[in-house]
Amino acid sequence: MSDARPAQWPSDDDLLGALLPWMLARRWFPLKGGATPSVLRLAHSVDLAPGARDLIIAAPRGDAGGRSAEVLIHVPLVLGEPEDLARCTVNGGAPGAAGLLMTDSQGRELALIDGAHHPAFWRAWAEAAAAAGTVLDSEGAAAIAQRAERLRVTTGEQSNTSVIMPAPASPEQAGGAEDASTGDLIVKLFRVLAPGRNPDVEVPVALARDGWDRVRMPVAWSVVAAPGPDTAGVPSMDTAVACAFIPRADDGFELFCSLAADDGSGPARERALALAADLGATTAQMHAHLRASLGEVPPQAPEALARTLRERADWAMREVPALTEEVPGLGAAVDALLAELASLPVLEPACRVHGDYHLGQVLHEIGGAERWYVLDFEGEPLRPLAERSRPDQPARDVAGMLRSFDYAWAVGGASGTAGARGSSGDGGTAGSDWLAAVRAAFLNGYRAESAVVPGDGAGAEEDRRQSVLLAALELDKALYEAVYEARNRPDWMAIPLRGLAGIVAARSADESASRSPAGA
Repeated sequence: MSDARPAQWPSDDDLLGALLPWMLARRWFPLKGGATPSVLRLAHSVDLAPGARDLIIAAPRGDAGGRSAEVLIHVPLVLGEPEDLARCTVNGGAPGAAGLLMTDSQGRELALIDGAHHPAFWRAWAEAAAAAGTVLDSEGAAAIAQRAERLRVTTGEQSNTSVIMPAPASPEQAGGAEDASTGDLIVKLFRVLAPGRNPDVEVPVALARDGWDRVRMPVAWSVVAAPGPDTAGVPSMDTAVACAFIPRADDGFELFCSLAADDGSGPARERALALAADLGATTAQMHAHLRASLGEVPPQAPEALARTLRERADWAMREVPALTEEVPGLGAAVDALLAELASLPVLEPACRVHGDYHLGQVLHEIGGAERWYVLDFEGEPLRPLAERSRPDQPARDVAGMLRSFDYAWAVGGASGTAGARGSSGDGGTAGSDWLAAVRAAFLNGYRAESAVVPGDGAGAEEDRRQSVLLAALELDKALYEAVYEARNRPDWMAIPLRGLAGIVAARSADESASRSPAGA
C-alpha cells in the first residue's frame, strides 16, 4: 500500500467534529447512554511520520464540566485518499471500523484511517519504540516495521484493538532479515488510557525479565507523556504493546468445556485432571515470579478485608434480592465465613496479581512442550487503573480460576451435581464428580508448586488461613457473578447459584465437623 498522503491535515476542530460520530459507533468507545459526550478535546498529538499521527482524545462524561470527568481515548490516525480506506477495511469487521471519510473546510474529501488498520502507522510505531528504547527484542521491533503490510486486525475484541503481524510464509515474502527470523507477533493497541503503567505492559515485561516463559514474550511497547495538570507525579502511560504470538494453542475455557462434555472415567477424565494440575502449578509459578519481579507489601488486616467483602456481599444481595430465597442459608453462611476471616491473625503478604484470572485468560500450547500460557494482565478494564495495579492476595486469582471451572462444567455438561464445594475442592466426591475432581487437581498442583502441603500438623493454622481466605474470595466472586448474570445473562444465573449453594453446604459441613467429638 502506498504511503502517499494528502498534503495537509484538517484543522483540529474539523478533525474532532468528524471523529465524534465515528468514535461513538465503535465498540471500544467506553461512554454509552447518558454518558455520551457532545464534544471532544485533543489532549495529545504527535506526528510519528508524514501522514501518521498518534492522538489522545479527551471525552467528557456526557456534558460534565471539568477535566477530572474526562476519559482519555487513544485514536491513532493515518491521513489517506478515499480509495485507501477501502483497502484497509477488514472482511468480517464492524462497518466503519477501519476509519471514515470527511470533507474538510476547503472542500477536500479525505480518508481518516484508524492507525491500527494501516501499515504506515505500525512502521512508524515500531521505529519510534526502537528509538525510545522501549523494547526487549530489537529484532522483533524491526520485524514489525518490515512486515506491517501483512497486518491482520482481529475482529472479536471490544475494549482494545489487537493486530496480528504474521511471520512470512516463505523466505521470498520476508521484508528483511529480522522479518525472516522472527515468529508471529501480536500487537495490542490500548483504547482507554489512564496515567500510569498499564499492567498488561508492566507485568509481562517484569515476568519476562525475571525469566518466566509462560507469558507471551513482550517485544516492544509505546509510552507517551500523560496529559493534564494533575499528572505531575505520573509522567507517562502505555499506549500499545507487541508480544510473541502463540498461533497453535487451545483456549483454556473451550478446552475444559470439551473435556467436560466428554466426561467419563477414561482418557478424557485423566487429561482434564492432568491439565488442571499443570494449570495450578503454572498459577503458582506466576505468583512466585510476580513476587520476585515486582515485590510484595504487608497485607491489609483480615478485619479490613472482611469489611470490604461484607460491603460487596450486601451490595450483591441488594442487587439480586432473590439470592436469599434461591440459596437457603446464604445470609448466615456469609456472616459466619466473614467472621471467621476477620478472626484470622494475619494474611500472607500481598503482591501483584493477575486480577481477572479465568480459563479464558490462558492458552494451552498444541504440540511442542504443551505448556500453559497466561494472557491479559490488564485486569478488569472497567476498574480504575490504580486499583488494577494494587497488590492483592494471590488467593484471589485462585478463586477466580475455581469459579471458571464451574462455568466450564456447566457449559460442557459434565455429569455430577455437587457444584462448587467451597475452598477444599473435592467435597468428598473427587472420584465421581468432574467439577470436584478438576478443582482438587488444580489446587493440588498449586499447593505442590508452592510447597504448601495441606494436612501437615505443624501447618494446621496455615491450612485454616488458606481455606478460610479462599472460601471468602470465592464467595465474593460468585456473588459478583450472580449480579452480572442477573443483569446480562439471566439464563446463566443457575451457575453462580449452584456455586453459592456449594459454598454454603461446604461451610455447614465444616461447622458440623468442628462440633463433632474427636474420633466420632
